[in-house]
Amino acid sequence: MAAERVLRFGIAGVGVGASNLLGGFKRNPRVKVTAAADLRTDAVEAFGREFGCETYGSVEAMCKSPNVDAVWVSTPNQFHAEHAILAAEHGKHVTVSKPMAITLEECEAMNQAAERNGVKLLSGHTQAMLAPIRKMAELVHSGDYGRLGMVHSWNYTDWMYRPRMPYELDVSKGGGVVFRQSPHHIDIVRLIGGGLVRSVRAMTLELDTKRPAPGAFVAYLQFEDGTPATIVYSGYGHFGSHEITFESSYRPPMMPRDATPEQEAALKEARRYTGSGPSETRPEEEPPWHSAFGLTLVTCERADIRQSPHGLWVYDDAGKREIEVPKAESRGEPEFDEMYQAVVRDRPVVHSGRWGQATHEVSLAIMESARTGREIMMSHQVSLPEGAV
Repeated sequence: MAAERVLRFGIAGVGVGASNLLGGFKRNPRVKVTAAADLRTDAVEAFGREFGCETYGSVEAMCKSPNVDAVWVSTPNQFHAEHAILAAEHGKHVTVSKPMAITLEECEAMNQAAERNGVKLLSGHTQAMLAPIRKMAELVHSGDYGRLGMVHSWNYTDWMYRPRMPYELDVSKGGGVVFRQSPHHIDIVRLIGGGLVRSVRAMTLELDTKRPAPGAFVAYLQFEDGTPATIVYSGYGHFGSHEITFESSYRPPMMPRDATPEQEAALKEARRYTGSGPSETRPEEEPPWHSAFGLTLVTCERADIRQSPHGLWVYDDAGKREIEVPKAESRGEPEFDEMYQAVVRDRPVVHSGRWGQATHEVSLAIMESARTGREIMMSHQVSLPEGAV
């Protein structure tokens, strides 16, 4: 029997995002890191030693390597479009971290580059790829609990008080929680609701003048079939969603609210690859339960469904029961598998560039609705592919 093909990845940007993927690369025998690119010479060289891979000082140089099949774009948001298009123009498949880009025009250019060059473009790294969320969507689309009634996805974190580089709080560069966190919520509710959002009404909040970017938002989404959904996010770190999900212990923000710029920069560096601290989003030790992006609650005709520590809780006429979902994935593994299936087995990409563009349209609509006070109508939505869940 012939050995199964290994998909060779080049990593564009060896920062916090890349650090969160390391476990997935090490666990999955069907993917391998063969190259990495970063402007920080010390970090990329250390990465190269750990993975025995090629190292480059630019994404363009890495894209020229014959030893790379696909590029994972994990550079700062303002470079996503440039680097994804570079990879596509060099014949590489592309996975791009959220948000897909800054503007819809950039998303369109990325999609056209992928389509023109015959490569796969996956807009990934969102919490909709968590196994319990995929199982929740599967149950909803099965029809076993009747028609979908509504979806709510809420999350309270300390995002605004984690160490940030200046561009992470600059809206023009894709900073703030709408650009950086709403794609998680939007992908979750779109996966469950079938993909086609009709309109968006929203408000954003800036509650700390020292952190000049949207730090919270409330959005009301209506799907084409009339299904309503709400997404709520706060990154101000007073209340944490873990209080109403699986844990009850208070966890203070990662960074003191009065930290100096120098202290913040040092804390940020400690959380990047080669840094001395834990990852920004990944604990030092993996907990035995599934991770959850806050509370997602689905209401169908005959049941309510939400995440549990080991899968899902279903509340129906018979009472409350837990459906266990195997916990066998590290961060990034769903994206690796989806890209592998698309490239090696020619299966459709569910979280395609067109899906990502539709998600980004909703993110931009949150900002526009907050600015204008109007309901924003959608025009770039795509439905969930048949058999995707």
